Amino acid sequence: MRYEPSQRLFRLARSLAASRIGLTLDEMAAEIEVSRRTAERLRDVLANMFPEMAPWDDEERVRRWRLPGSALVGVIEPRAEAVAAIEVSARECALRGETERAALLREASTSLKGVMRPDALRRSEPDVAALMEAEGVAMRPGPRPLLTSGVLPTLRRAILGMQLVVIRYAGSHSEEPATRILCPYGILHGGRGWLVAHVDSLPEMRLWRLDRIVSLDLLDRSFTRREDFDLAAYAAQSFGVFQEEPVDVVLRFAPAAANAAAGWRFHPSQSVERDTDGALIVRFCAGGMLEMCWHLFTWGDAVDVLAPQQLRAKLAALAGAAAAHHGKPVVPFGHAKT
Repeated sequence: MRYEPSQRLFRLARSLAASRIGLTLDEMAAEIEVSRRTAERLRDVLANMFPEMAPWDDEERVRRWRLPGSALVGVIEPRAEAVAAIEVSARECALRGETERAALLREASTSLKGVMRPDALRRSEPDVAALMEAEGVAMRPGPRPLLTSGVLPTLRRAILGMQLVVIRYAGSHSEEPATRILCPYGILHGGRGWLVAHVDSLPEMRLWRLDRIVSLDLLDRSFTRREDFDLAAYAAQSFGVFQEEPVDVVLRFAPAAANAAAGWRFHPSQSVERDTDGALIVRFCAGGMLEMCWHLFTWGDAVDVLAPQQLRAKLAALAGAAAAHHGKPVVPFGHAKT
């Protein structure tokens, strides 16, 4: 890569400035993933560029090098993507009710903006706003799938620059991944992670699983965003990320579970009320019944689906199928089923 040496140099400078005690040569090499000899060469280049950079020996007589953060003011600016990532994390924490952590993340974002030059900050603010808008939120705790390296950073650049991307996408049954040219609009962080995009020349928006993207490349072509599309409104149609026709949902949480349920935000459109016996009634309008069932399983018999009937029937069918499957005798490992 043409600019890789300079990028490593700046990465090393940032790492040195971010370390209170400085870095050893081995730590420098590990930080930027180069050999010790290359780290020595880059250290010497930085020492010539920044007279403030100085070595010192720690308590164990290990030689370390430090670079004051003030030396980088006006030279290395925080990237818009870095600021946006912090602000997206703050928003996710706020949605989970982690207000203290959200406040700390917002403070970190403000601190980063505070060290940026006014002209750089002015240029980056639209980028941060665009990335914040592009990073939709539909969160679920638990395991995460493995993503191909570089997919998310490349997608963020494409979303920000309104650039077409070409992907190789593995279907659920196809042997060979299919190649598609997409117009990317945003990312929904659900259990798997989804790209919101439509095929070039076809306006219908679709969800593409991030873990099925085998490879992704930017194209030197831009696209015009649909003015009638709003990512937040698109995400709000569903309980999670699956897009279905919204239905009116009414849930009743037993009195013993009412306080716990009151601590959840099931959907942005929800309203809650207390029943006379202390139960909690939750109402909202959303699609994605399968994802609703997945979540309702975690409440066991503490929740009743009052409406719609098809959601109650789907939950019962899934529960029955799971009970039937797990009620069978266990087949010993290594023995074929008969």
